[in-house]
Amino acid sequence: MKIAVASTDGNVVDLHFGDTNQFFIFNIKSNENEFEEIRKKTDITLEDHTERWRSSIDLIDDCKAVICRKIGKEPHIELRKMGIKAISLDCKVKDAVKECSKHLKID
Repeated sequence: MKIAVASTDGNVVDLHFGDTNQFFIFNIKSNENEFEEIRKKTDITLEDHTERWRSSIDLIDDCKAVICRKIGKEPHIELRKMGIKAISLDCKVKDAVKECSKHLKID
């Protein structure tokens, strides 16, 4: 199962869902939390609020959860419709991934 984390450096969950320019993707298996890749948004500046969070969703549509510092109501609802759990945390990435893996059903 994949989860996405909004982070500037991969160490701290420090970005708002719509404003993030990248997601760190982890693959969660039984007792392992393995870093897989960094997915980056395009360099094109998106001024429209809806375009910004929709471009974030496009990057993580194959993930089961996303961890970010904050998330707005609209993207939260859209993610839920897609079966993606949005989790707001303010902590280190490794702690967030570990905690998330405890609470999600791993296939």
